Formats: sequence, structure tokens, C-alpha cells
Amino acid sequence: MFAKSYKITEPKRFEIFVEDIRNDNVLVRPEYLAVCKADIRYYLGNRSLRILKRKFPMSLIHEATGVVIRDKSGEFKSGQRVVLLPCRKSDCDGTKCEVCVRNNPHLLDNYCPESKFCSSNYDGFSKELIDLEHEYMIPIPDEIGPEAVFSELISVGCCAMRRAGFTEHECVKSVTVWGDGIMGYIISLVAKYGFGCDVNIVGLNKEKLDMFDFANVYYSNDIDALPRMSVAIEAVGGNASGIAANQAIDKLYSGGKLILSGVANENVPLNTRMVLEHGISIRGTTRSVRCDFEKAVELLTIPEFREHILRLMLSINDVTNIRDYYAIFEKESKSTALGKNIMKISF
Repeated sequence: MFAKSYKITEPKRFEIFVEDIRNDNVLVRPEYLAVCKADIRYYLGNRSLRILKRKFPMSLIHEATGVVIRDKSGEFKSGQRVVLLPCRKSDCDGTKCEVCVRNNPHLLDNYCPESKFCSSNYDGFSKELIDLEHEYMIPIPDEIGPEAVFSELISVGCCAMRRAGFTEHECVKSVTVWGDGIMGYIISLVAKYGFGCDVNIVGLNKEKLDMFDFANVYYSNDIDALPRMSVAIEAVGGNASGIAANQAIDKLYSGGKLILSGVANENVPLNTRMVLEHGISIRGTTRSVRCDFEKAVELLTIPEFREHILRLMLSINDVTNIRDYYAIFEKESKSTALGKNIMKISF
């Protein structure tokens, strides 16, 4: 069976590939796709030439939902809507590393160096058809619409909370998030509706901060009124992530936790003196695994949570050819809005 895919072959250049698809597992047609900042970095060529040469050609997109075409096992029905999971488990038997992280509940397969991730070191979902194993998809409940495409970002928020040590039975019920972008927004929502936390949000942009009407808002250029905290999550990214992290370090109680989730392209300075003096723990978090996706889909069934996620849908765009596909990448590469222009793809 042959199917088309869009692959990036060099910055700002997509080409159509035709691939042989084997239906050994579940045959899925991707439907709704969202562009990530990581996809934009590849599109604009904002990675080293050495890395780009190693990655290209590659299908982008790791935020996606799809429709089941055929499942020979009968576990999924034809026409069933599913969230597509981008993390691929390794075939490692656990003996290649001195310490295997796959059974560590705080790390799991996401942090295994042998694992793959769609649109990073493995083809993404910009394809006409995909043959997927059952474990890499989750059914979408009927009450959830196209907003299910945000499941991947929501799962990343769930992973951040998990890395911070939060559980549904956790006694600590307050968290402060730095970052008024989409990741800060979603992490704050997850903390609020998934874990019952009182949420403080720290940012700069008034228009964006106005959307955080479920949290206590503070401006990063005036945080004197910001209370001290036990847990802080940095979701700023870029070179400003160092400023945010150091503000959090200054505001954390002794023994507090700082979770870094924003990606900086260059090294940023940290106030290690305060980290040492106050015994602060720093953890990094990125991406997610199946348990985080399951939590994300569960959260989307909460009407108030789903209503806030729907605010992030700037538009839904029919993508029927490679020109339409280019247009969305161009639009997203220039957008500064809090939200995404979603693709409804049809090859």
C-alpha cells in the first residue's frame, strides 16, 4: 500500500514522498495537526547545519489526532478518533546503560537514550497514512472535538507536574509558573484542574496574562508581591529562561523545587549560590509518555478545562496540498499570539 507524506529536506523546503505502508498493526489517517516551536526551528533552519543534515529528510509534526481506517485485531473500530502518541519505546533490553531509566516512575521511556520521538529523530505525522502499534494511540471520547490535538502539549504539562512530584493525592497545593506563552498556560491549567492547585503565573505580556483568569497573575518586572513558594516551574524558554529561573530561585523556600521546562538555545546563567544556600532541587522535564497522555485526555473531558483549551484554537485550516502546508508553517513561524493555527489535513 502506497501513501504520500510531506518531508522537510532543507530549511523552508518541503517535498512530497511516496512510501510503502504495511498494515501490520492499526492503519490510521492523521486528521488534525498542530505545529510546535521545535517544528518551526527545523523549518527556519535554527539548528546547527550538522544536526540538520543528520535529520533531513524528515516528516514533521508530533501533535496530532487521527482516524482509524482498519485494525485487524478489532481493538479499534474503523472511523474511531484517536490521539497519536509521538514517543517510541526502544528495543533496548535494559542492559546498555549502567542505570536503566525505563522503570523509574519519574522518567520512563521518554528519557531512555534509545527511545525515538516523532519529528525529532523519527518521522512525524505529516503523512497520508500511518501503521501504528496499539500502544501509540488513545481513543478520543465523543465529547471532545478537534481540541484533542492539544493533547500532546497537555501531556507535557502532566509530565512537568509528575516530575515536580505532584500526584492527585499530594498535600502541596500551590505552584508558581513562569511564562505567559502556550506552555505556561497549559501547565497552569493542568495544575489547576488536574491537581487542584492554587496557581500563580508570572509573565510580561498583559494581553496574554489576561487569558490566565483562573490564576493569580504577577508581572515579572515587579514580583515583590509574589509570595514565596515550594514549587516553581519555568516555562519561558529562550535566553529569558535564565532570568525566570533565577527569579524562581530567589522566591523558593529552602528545600524547594525548580522544574525547568523551557528550551533555551544557548547556555543561560543560574544563581548557584542561592541554590546551594537554600538546598533547592532542580529538575528538567520534556515531552511525555502514555500515562501523561491518558491524564491529558481525561482532563479534556472536564468542561471548564476544555473551555480554556478551546481559547488556544486560533483557526482550523483545511490543508489539501503542499502549498496549504507551507502556508501554515509560514503563519505559525510569524505568530506571537497565545494559541495555534490548526491544520485539518487531507492528502
